[in-house]
Amino acid sequence: MTHWKPDRLLKLILIWTSFTFIINWLPAVRGLMDGPTYTWGNFFGMGGSGISGDYWFPVVSSFAGIGLLYLGWRGARQPFHWLILAWHLFLAGGAIWFALQYPDQFRFRGDTLGIDISLSWLGPVLFGGFALLGIRWVITDLPQSRNRSKPEWTPKNKLFLWIVIGMLPLQFVLLRFGEPHGTTDQIGVLLTITQWMLINAALYPWAGRK
Repeated sequence: MTHWKPDRLLKLILIWTSFTFIINWLPAVRGLMDGPTYTWGNFFGMGGSGISGDYWFPVVSSFAGIGLLYLGWRGARQPFHWLILAWHLFLAGGAIWFALQYPDQFRFRGDTLGIDISLSWLGPVLFGGFALLGIRWVITDLPQSRNRSKPEWTPKNKLFLWIVIGMLPLQFVLLRFGEPHGTTDQIGVLLTITQWMLINAALYPWAGRK
């Protein structure tokens, strides 16, 4: 049986998809580990401190993101095509709406790392562009996706998964006991972002041993 791997376009779409879920993964992890000293908010008017407020939203969204990435990296079988398309069309529509309605407030902010980027024009371009790429990939891949087998779960997948899990205690120490917005907080945030990207490596269809 031929070992399936995602084509270049799907890899690009999945990496971008992973990036779009970082804004949910960070408050999900930091809300639990940082505690009430950590406050967050998103474009939909939701927010909270620690695990209070709308904390359920980043948690549910993070699990939804992991599920979407799992379907994409592990064979890209149905209903993945429609889910990935719906997600990126939703993001594109939302980005265009926010850019038109709230151009000054439509920004990507990260206080701990000192990030503040306007998305008034960048948002529609990026999200709209990837929505178009998603449409192209779905149209091209849909006829080929029938009877596609799920890739083997290899020792490499297990290794990356254990690395992701093994990072949790260090994240907890850095985020819970470090100075808010200080160096330890910054290291913890970078570690959390790295952890999210490593989830992709844990799900990637590595070739098994012959």
